[in-house]
Amino acid sequence: MAGLASAIAPDRTDRRRSEIIDVARRLFGQRGSLEVSMDEIAAGAGVVRSTLYVYFPNRTELLVGCVASMYAQMTDALALDTGRSPSEALERLITALLTTIDEDPIFFRLVMAVQSAPSPAGAAVSAQIGGIGEEVAARVIALLEEGTTSEAWRVDDPTRTSILIGQQIYGALAVRSATGPTGPADAAAAEIVGLLTHGLIGCGAGPVAKRSG
Repeated sequence: MAGLASAIAPDRTDRRRSEIIDVARRLFGQRGSLEVSMDEIAAGAGVVRSTLYVYFPNRTELLVGCVASMYAQMTDALALDTGRSPSEALERLITALLTTIDEDPIFFRLVMAVQSAPSPAGAAVSAQIGGIGEEVAARVIALLEEGTTSEAWRVDDPTRTSILIGQQIYGALAVRSATGPTGPADAAAAEIVGLLTHGLIGCGAGPVAKRSG
Protein backbone atom coordinates (compact mmCIF):
# COMPACT_ATOMS: atom_id res chain seq x y z
CA MET A 1 0.00 0.00 0.00
CA ALA A 2 2.82 2.37 0.88
CA GLY A 3 4.40 1.68 -2.51
CA LEU A 4 1.15 2.48 -4.29
CA ALA A 5 0.77 5.72 -2.34
CA SER A 6 4.33 6.79 -3.18
CA ALA A 7 3.69 6.09 -6.86
CA ILE A 8 0.46 8.08 -6.93
CA ALA A 9 1.77 11.12 -5.02
CA PRO A 10 4.28 12.34 -7.65
CA ASP A 11 1.67 11.97 -10.39
CA ARG A 12 -0.84 13.95 -8.36
CA THR A 13 1.80 16.60 -7.63
CA ASP A 14 2.68 16.92 -11.32
CA ARG A 15 -0.98 17.15 -12.26
CA ARG A 16 -1.63 19.89 -9.70
CA ARG A 17 1.42 21.81 -10.89
CA SER A 18 0.24 21.54 -14.49
CA GLU A 19 -3.22 22.78 -13.52
CA ILE A 20 -1.72 25.83 -11.82
CA ILE A 21 0.43 26.59 -14.86
CA ASP A 22 -2.54 26.23 -17.23
CA VAL A 23 -4.59 28.69 -15.18
CA ALA A 24 -1.70 31.15 -14.92
CA ARG A 25 -1.03 31.06 -18.67
CA ARG A 26 -4.69 31.67 -19.39
CA LEU A 27 -4.94 34.60 -16.97
CA PHE A 28 -1.63 36.15 -18.02
CA GLY A 29 -2.74 35.84 -21.64
CA GLN A 30 -6.19 37.31 -20.99
CA ARG A 31 -4.70 40.32 -19.21
CA GLY A 32 -1.64 40.65 -21.41
CA SER A 33 0.11 41.50 -18.16
CA LEU A 34 1.67 39.95 -15.08
CA GLU A 35 -0.78 41.95 -12.98
CA VAL A 36 -2.66 38.86 -11.90
CA SER A 37 -2.74 38.17 -8.18
CA MET A 38 -1.56 34.87 -6.76
CA ASP A 39 -4.93 34.69 -4.98
CA GLU A 40 -6.72 34.80 -8.33
CA ILE A 41 -4.48 32.12 -9.79
CA ALA A 42 -4.96 29.92 -6.74
CA ALA A 43 -8.73 30.31 -6.93
CA GLY A 44 -8.74 29.47 -10.64
CA ALA A 45 -6.70 26.33 -9.98
CA GLY A 46 -8.92 25.31 -7.08
CA VAL A 47 -6.20 25.49 -4.44
CA VAL A 48 -5.52 27.70 -1.44
CA ARG A 49 -2.79 30.32 -1.73
CA SER A 50 -0.44 28.44 0.60
CA THR A 51 -0.59 25.43 -1.73
CA LEU A 52 0.21 27.63 -4.73
CA TYR A 53 3.31 28.96 -2.95
CA VAL A 54 4.53 25.39 -2.38
CA TYR A 55 4.86 25.03 -6.14
CA PHE A 56 5.76 28.61 -7.07
CA PRO A 57 7.08 31.06 -4.45
CA ASN A 58 6.37 34.11 -6.63
CA ARG A 59 4.97 35.21 -9.98
CA THR A 60 8.40 35.22 -11.61
CA GLU A 61 8.87 31.52 -10.86
CA LEU A 62 5.35 30.89 -12.08
CA LEU A 63 5.98 32.74 -15.34
CA VAL A 64 9.17 30.75 -15.89
CA GLY A 65 7.14 27.60 -15.29
CA CYS A 66 4.61 28.74 -17.88
CA VAL A 67 7.33 29.30 -20.48
CA ALA A 68 8.84 25.88 -19.74
CA SER A 69 5.40 24.31 -20.11
CA MET A 70 4.87 25.99 -23.46
CA TYR A 71 8.17 24.62 -24.75
CA ALA A 72 7.51 21.15 -23.31
CA GLN A 73 4.21 21.11 -25.18
CA MET A 74 6.14 21.57 -28.42
CA THR A 75 8.83 18.99 -27.64
CA ASP A 76 6.20 16.43 -26.63
CA ALA A 77 4.61 16.81 -30.05
CA LEU A 78 7.99 16.27 -31.75
CA ALA A 79 8.95 13.27 -29.62
CA LEU A 80 6.66 10.97 -31.58
CA ASP A 81 7.61 12.48 -34.92
CA THR A 82 10.31 10.18 -36.35
CA GLY A 83 11.37 8.76 -39.70
CA ARG A 84 11.35 12.05 -41.59
CA SER A 85 13.98 13.44 -43.93
CA PRO A 86 16.10 16.34 -42.57
CA SER A 87 14.09 18.84 -44.62
CA GLU A 88 10.78 17.39 -43.42
CA ALA A 89 12.01 17.30 -39.83
CA LEU A 90 13.06 20.96 -40.02
CA GLU A 91 9.66 21.84 -41.44
CA ARG A 92 7.99 19.89 -38.64
CA LEU A 93 10.08 21.69 -36.01
CA ILE A 94 9.07 25.10 -37.36
CA THR A 95 5.44 23.98 -37.59
CA ALA A 96 5.50 22.97 -33.94
CA LEU A 97 6.94 26.35 -32.92
CA LEU A 98 4.38 28.28 -34.94
CA THR A 99 1.51 26.13 -33.66
CA THR A 100 2.57 26.71 -30.05
CA ILE A 101 2.55 30.47 -30.60
CA ASP A 102 -0.77 30.38 -32.48
CA GLU A 103 -2.41 28.78 -29.46
CA ASP A 104 -1.51 31.70 -27.17
CA PRO A 105 -0.07 34.69 -29.09
CA ILE A 106 -0.85 37.21 -26.34
CA PHE A 107 1.06 35.19 -23.79
CA PHE A 108 4.02 34.94 -26.19
CA ARG A 109 4.04 38.72 -26.67
CA LEU A 110 3.90 39.18 -22.90
CA VAL A 111 6.88 36.88 -22.45
CA MET A 112 8.86 38.83 -25.05
CA ALA A 113 7.98 42.12 -23.33
CA VAL A 114 8.97 40.80 -19.91
CA GLN A 115 12.21 39.40 -21.30
CA SER A 116 13.36 42.84 -22.41
CA ALA A 117 12.43 44.54 -19.13
CA PRO A 118 15.25 45.43 -16.67
CA SER A 119 13.78 43.48 -13.76
CA PRO A 120 14.24 40.19 -11.89
CA ALA A 121 11.39 38.75 -13.92
CA GLY A 122 13.04 39.93 -17.13
CA ALA A 123 16.35 38.33 -16.16
CA ALA A 124 14.70 35.04 -15.23
CA VAL A 125 12.64 34.85 -18.41
CA SER A 126 15.62 35.89 -20.53
CA ALA A 127 17.64 33.00 -19.07
CA GLN A 128 14.76 30.63 -19.74
CA ILE A 129 14.32 31.80 -23.34
CA GLY A 130 18.08 31.61 -23.84
CA GLY A 131 18.10 27.99 -22.75
CA ILE A 132 15.21 27.16 -25.07
CA GLY A 133 16.99 28.92 -27.92
CA GLU A 134 20.09 26.81 -27.36
CA GLU A 135 18.04 23.61 -27.43
CA VAL A 136 16.28 24.61 -30.65
CA ALA A 137 19.63 25.58 -32.19
CA ALA A 138 21.05 22.18 -31.27
CA ARG A 139 18.11 20.49 -33.00
CA VAL A 140 18.64 22.62 -36.12
CA ILE A 141 22.39 21.94 -36.18
CA ALA A 142 21.76 18.20 -35.93
CA LEU A 143 19.34 18.37 -38.87
CA LEU A 144 21.79 20.43 -40.93
CA GLU A 145 24.53 17.89 -40.28
CA GLU A 146 22.20 15.01 -41.09
CA GLY A 147 21.15 16.69 -44.32
CA THR A 148 24.78 17.25 -45.30
CA THR A 149 25.59 13.58 -44.62
CA SER A 150 22.65 12.42 -46.75
CA GLU A 151 23.56 14.98 -49.44
CA ALA A 152 20.19 16.69 -49.18
CA TRP A 153 22.23 19.89 -49.04
CA ARG A 154 25.72 21.01 -48.14
CA VAL A 155 26.33 23.18 -45.10
CA ASP A 156 29.95 24.09 -44.43
CA ASP A 157 29.27 25.78 -41.11
CA PRO A 158 26.19 24.33 -39.35
CA THR A 159 26.52 26.62 -36.33
CA ARG A 160 26.58 29.78 -38.40
CA THR A 161 23.78 28.55 -40.63
CA SER A 162 21.68 27.63 -37.58
CA ILE A 163 21.98 31.22 -36.33
CA LEU A 164 20.63 32.54 -39.64
CA ILE A 165 17.79 30.01 -39.55
CA GLY A 166 17.07 30.93 -35.93
CA GLN A 167 16.75 34.58 -36.89
CA GLN A 168 14.30 33.65 -39.63
CA ILE A 169 12.24 31.54 -37.22
CA TYR A 170 12.22 34.22 -34.53
CA GLY A 171 11.05 36.81 -37.01
CA ALA A 172 8.24 34.54 -38.17
CA LEU A 173 7.16 33.93 -34.56
CA ALA A 174 7.19 37.64 -33.73
CA VAL A 175 5.21 38.66 -36.80
CA ARG A 176 2.73 35.81 -36.44
CA SER A 177 2.06 36.58 -32.77
CA ALA A 178 1.58 40.28 -33.53
CA THR A 179 -0.60 40.10 -36.64
CA GLY A 180 -2.16 36.68 -36.29
CA PRO A 181 -1.74 33.70 -38.62
CA THR A 182 -2.37 34.33 -42.29
CA GLY A 183 -2.59 30.61 -42.98
CA PRO A 184 -1.99 27.19 -41.42
CA ALA A 185 1.22 26.76 -39.44
CA ASP A 186 2.39 23.86 -41.61
CA ALA A 187 1.97 25.92 -44.79
CA ALA A 188 3.97 28.78 -43.28
CA ALA A 189 6.68 26.34 -42.19
CA ALA A 190 6.84 24.87 -45.69
CA GLU A 191 7.35 28.35 -47.13
CA ILE A 192 10.13 29.10 -44.64
CA VAL A 193 11.95 25.82 -45.32
CA GLY A 194 11.47 26.28 -49.05
CA LEU A 195 13.15 29.67 -48.89
CA LEU A 196 15.92 28.38 -46.63
CA THR A 197 16.57 25.36 -48.83
CA HIS A 198 16.24 26.91 -52.28
CA GLY A 199 16.84 30.59 -51.63
CA LEU A 200 15.92 33.04 -54.35
CA ILE A 201 16.45 30.47 -57.12
CA GLY A 202 12.93 29.26 -56.54
CA CYS A 203 11.17 26.46 -54.71
CA GLY A 204 11.03 24.38 -57.86
CA ALA A 205 14.80 24.13 -58.05
CA GLY A 206 17.00 21.50 -56.46
CA PRO A 207 18.73 21.96 -53.10
CA VAL A 208 21.19 24.80 -52.92
CA ALA A 209 24.58 24.48 -51.27
CA LYS A 210 24.91 26.57 -48.15
CA ARG A 211 28.39 28.00 -47.94
CA SER A 212 30.00 29.96 -45.16
CA GLY A 213 32.29 32.78 -45.84
